[in-house]
Amino acid sequence: MGLLEMNDLTIQIEETTIVQSFSASLGAGETLYLMGPNGSGKSSTALALMGYPGYKATGQVLLEGHNLLDLSPDKRAQAGLFLSLQHPPVVKGVTVMTLLKNAYQALGGSGSILDFQKTLFSESDRLGVSRDFLRRNVNDGFSGGEKKRLELLQLAVLQPKVAILDEPDSGLDVDGIQLLATELARLQKECGMSFIVITHYNHLLPAL
Repeated sequence: MGLLEMNDLTIQIEETTIVQSFSASLGAGETLYLMGPNGSGKSSTALALMGYPGYKATGQVLLEGHNLLDLSPDKRAQAGLFLSLQHPPVVKGVTVMTLLKNAYQALGGSGSILDFQKTLFSESDRLGVSRDFLRRNVNDGFSGGEKKRLELLQLAVLQPKVAILDEPDSGLDVDGIQLLATELARLQKECGMSFIVITHYNHLLPAL
């Protein structure tokens, strides 16, 4: 059995079936790519896996043997699932550091606040993220590259077991795509992180 098992997953919005009887398996440190035209259900699959309201999912989605479909979104996150949206929302009044600290604690981070800060600053330096960036409101006025660095920072600090990335390469230049591919490959190798990557292109395929 893989780390994540999806068996006969069917997704509906109101009375409309978006995805019918989808099955796939994902092992630790592996990547599953979802590719296809717009409207084929890729983003709907990502949202349904995370438990987004309005998406009815039936079938079975097992993460380490636990059926995620029985859990609320916060419990799915605590189980090790992470979703990176293509268009992440602005969160005014919440700084990047506050977001990451609260998420780290809510997900059961075992270290002290000093341990958290040490990890945060180390990963920030690796990604070229300044201390001023950590004090800014989440995604408020962020460029596409800054939003991507925040996503990578969340992955590095929170270290989910399975990260769903919805078009992570969207809007990035060549340097941005290279940074993304390098960091995802590092997290996969060093942390055993698994990825479900939604994309229209294949330029990330050789890296993961």
